This record gives sequence, structure tokens and C-alpha cells, in this order.
Amino acid sequence: MNAPSHGVAAAQRGFSLIVVLLLLAIVMVLGVSAAQLALVNEVAARSDRDTEIALQAAEAALVDAERDVLGPNADAAARLCLFDHRDIAAFAAGCGTGRNLGLCAATAPGETPAWMAADLSPASAVAVPYGRFTGQSYVAGEDQGAVPAHPPRYVVEAIRNRGGWEAHRLQGAGAEHATHLFRVTAVGFGVDARTQVMLQTTLYKSMASPGCP
Repeated sequence: MNAPSHGVAAAQRGFSLIVVLLLLAIVMVLGVSAAQLALVNEVAARSDRDTEIALQAAEAALVDAERDVLGPNADAAARLCLFDHRDIAAFAAGCGTGRNLGLCAATAPGETPAWMAADLSPASAVAVPYGRFTGQSYVAGEDQGAVPAHPPRYVVEAIRNRGGWEAHRLQGAGAEHATHLFRVTAVGFGVDARTQVMLQTTLYKSMASPGCP
């Protein structure tokens, strides 16, 4: 008479065990998913921070380049006189060396712009490191914490001024009337040097800096 009740109890215990195992499996899956999501969020947050650091470094390089081109710049290495909108003799193919470092000659229409061909890597021999001609400093280094792995860099490209900056005023096409703008391309690095942000701006220098011929 008791055999059927024992069989039902055993079946119920077996069913309960299956339910518990299923619940444990679900909890484990949810736990693993939560851990993976947390890891992905951490990686994303770190990437966003790294990109922001690189962006700030690139913006700083643009400011440094503006000081290099337009001044004021009282540093002993200043080269303000090389930036003349009518005379771009200091700009060379390959972006120059020495005092002319980072000065890229204008390219003909249809050719690859100099900024696309220039080496802007941390080990570049043609890009200007931050502060090279202005005396400014920028904290960087792989062991310096939440700062760029390398100082930002930039090149300055001479480009033909096709229209001027005044509304409805076009510029003469003759060589004797040619003037130039200065396109700056800057790159900033994140804590991870593989994170890079590139920014550009165009500078217009209508007259020579004080003390220049």
C-alpha cells in the first residue's frame, strides 16, 4: 500500500533536483553575462578616456602650431619670419628638416596633399614635436599616468589662397598676386599610443611678424 507514495515522493525529489539545477544554470549564465558586460563597459570607458586624452593633445598641438606660425613667440627657436603668405621658399617637399622641420610644400591640384603623405608617428623625422619652436612643454610618457604616451606633433602645409577671407572678393590668378594659407595638421596620442586623434585648422597670416623683413 505504501509503494506508490514512495514512488511519487522520489519522483518529486527528482523533479525538484532538476529545477534547482536549471535555476543554478540560469544564475550562472546571468552572472557570466553580467561580468562580460561589466568588462565591455570598462573597456569602452577606458577607450573613451584614451580618445579624450588624444583629442586634448591634438588640440594643444594646434595651439602650439598657431603660436609657431602667427605668434606671439619669444622663444629663442622661434621662426616666425619663415611664415610669409607671399614667400613660401622655406616649405619643401617631404616637409623639411632642421629649422624648416614640418614645413610641407604646396602640392599641385589632383596630387595627394602633403598632410596625407607626411609621417605623423611618434618617431617621425618630419613632424614637429610639441614645443620644438615655442619652448612650451607638454607632459607625456608611458610611465606618467593618465597622459599621452607621446607628445603631440604637427606639420604645416602651404596651400594656395584661392579666394581670400573677405566676402565676394576673389584673388587674382597671376603668380605675382599669389598668396598662401597655412594648413596645420596635428595628431595627439592617448595613453595607449595606438589611440590617435587628428585635427586640422587653416591659418591666415596677412602680414609679416614684427621684426621680419
